[in-house]
Amino acid sequence: MTSMTALVSAASDTAAELRSFINGGGVYPNFDFTRYWWASSDNRPGIAPWVQKKLKPGNDPEFGQALRAGLVLPKTASGDYMNLAFLLDRFDRTLPSYEQHAFVQMKFTLPGDEPLHVGWERVRAFALEYLAGERGLAAVIVLHNPGIAGSGNAPHIHVIVPARQLTANGFGATDKGLCSDRGQEECWAAWQALVTEGGVA
Repeated sequence: MTSMTALVSAASDTAAELRSFINGGGVYPNFDFTRYWWASSDNRPGIAPWVQKKLKPGNDPEFGQALRAGLVLPKTASGDYMNLAFLLDRFDRTLPSYEQHAFVQMKFTLPGDEPLHVGWERVRAFALEYLAGERGLAAVIVLHNPGIAGSGNAPHIHVIVPARQLTANGFGATDKGLCSDRGQEECWAAWQALVTEGGVA
């Protein structure tokens, strides 16, 4: 017979679930917006393993990793945060147990008739100018080109945004506005403003 102590111990060893919700603020062309939050405050494995999976989504030594990855930071952030492993570790270690918001992921599907570096620079400019510049957030940028591995899926870029602002003194306030339907609408509007200014449909 299973004892109550054993049941409590087993429950405490279970990792917290990272839940998600996609496109709550509407459906837009070639742009997906997913919010992630922790279902509980106990035994959170952190967001680092999730991000690492985006950087290396497969096991093949040649085709199982992202084509390109980068990181943008607010100007006030310490240079230490240029190291992605350090940034993710600090985010995970300093996230209060009562804070459920984890991160937001945006996915930009790229035009098939455009060189990948053009789409990369456009998305990076959005992350640098709007996310880091206006909202004070760090952003991890990951380019996947599934066609290299023989897939018919379109090339795309993930922009992964930890939910807390990054200041001169480390991670600070949670951008709750970003982690909402309104946040998706604001990001879409900022993206549209950038591509319109650049003369790109």
